[in-house]
Amino acid sequence: MNPLYSDLIKSTCLKIRKLGEIDNNLLELAQNHLDNLTKPQGSLGILEELAKKIILITKNLKPDISKKVIVVMASDHGVTEEKVSAYPKEVTTQMIYNFLNGGAAINVLTRHVGADVVIADVGVGQKINIDQINKNFFIEKKIDYGTKNFIKGPAMTKKQAESSICAGIEIAEQMMQGGYKIIGTGDMGIGNTTASSAITACICGKDVEDVTGLGTGIDNNSYKIKVNTIKKALEINVPNKNDGIDVLSKVGGFEIGAIAG
Repeated sequence: MNPLYSDLIKSTCLKIRKLGEIDNNLLELAQNHLDNLTKPQGSLGILEELAKKIILITKNLKPDISKKVIVVMASDHGVTEEKVSAYPKEVTTQMIYNFLNGGAAINVLTRHVGADVVIADVGVGQKINIDQINKNFFIEKKIDYGTKNFIKGPAMTKKQAESSICAGIEIAEQMMQGGYKIIGTGDMGIGNTTASSAITACICGKDVEDVTGLGTGIDNNSYKIKVNTIKKALEINVPNKNDGIDVLSKVGGFEIGAIAG
């Protein structure tokens, strides 16, 4: 393990290693249980595969997932200076207030399944006015006021990259201590798909055009700017695809690190 990693990351890795191998006997029991339900076998498709994964993770044929939460990691991106998005970075802050007031699409979906929505500020470019929000569903873990523009150098320092991962680990622990049995993650941050496409192109060795989409619904001219910006970022920063911290620090985002944590 990299000696530079923080004690929190090291301890978390040790916890993961102690989880051990999956119990194949439990997998067979889970499949039999699903096949004996009143439905055609396999008719729920990917939901059945997900159910089996949850059973293997919890080591319980009937896991308790009554208390659920979606944690939305929020952060801004310096690369928005390059006009890679249809919206300015200030929209990130506006969306946080919308999430916390229950007005976004994720709020509709979570209400439908009985889950809570928690917003974590890990790098939003503005300070959130806590007097305007429900503080019970907001977590302050700000690492910085957004990343740097990664066509001018790394998006963040290695220490900040680690801090973003640690923030995610701490948030997960907090959610479990709060009684949540199943945690989903999401992210909010104008410019986030530019960072995620850069990471994907680097780690997967794919052409930038093959892993870059229209994001917020940009036009063809903005799409070309987005693709060229990512190419330039990869050329300038030369992230090492075999070192996740290096990739994250050079072309990533705080919210991406937090989700990984």
